[in-house]
Amino acid sequence: MSIFTWSPARVLAQEALDHRALRRDMIASNIANVSTPMYRPKDMNFEQMMALKADRMFNRDRDLKLAVALTHKNHLLPPEDMEDTRPTMFYRDGHLARNDGNSVDLDVETSEMGKNDVMYQALIGALRKQGGIYTNAVDSSKNI
Repeated sequence: MSIFTWSPARVLAQEALDHRALRRDMIASNIANVSTPMYRPKDMNFEQMMALKADRMFNRDRDLKLAVALTHKNHLLPPEDMEDTRPTMFYRDGHLARNDGNSVDLDVETSEMGKNDVMYQALIGALRKQGGIYTNAVDSSKNI
């Protein structure tokens, strides 16, 4: 582990890697259950949650939430910990189910797996590049 993990972008990228790996496992589970009767494919949506975390990390003030109108002193405020801080798991429906009730479409699953793998590799490349920048800076300072 590098000593340069304090970078907010690096922390965000590492968390995105974790979510991409979880999504890969979920898609692999869908593919493994292609012949299971009544199986519905699962997926996860974490892009919105990661965008909210990035906005908080980099102090981007986006007021996208609808403010609660307090018209009476006894109204309760919504809890702050109810925000979208975890990825959302959902069933990917919309495809025709076969006679056994299974709605896994192998073409969709392999396409989603490919897109997820490309994003995973891009995140790894970005993290390696950031690590390389720090390594070059340290190495070049030793030669002075």
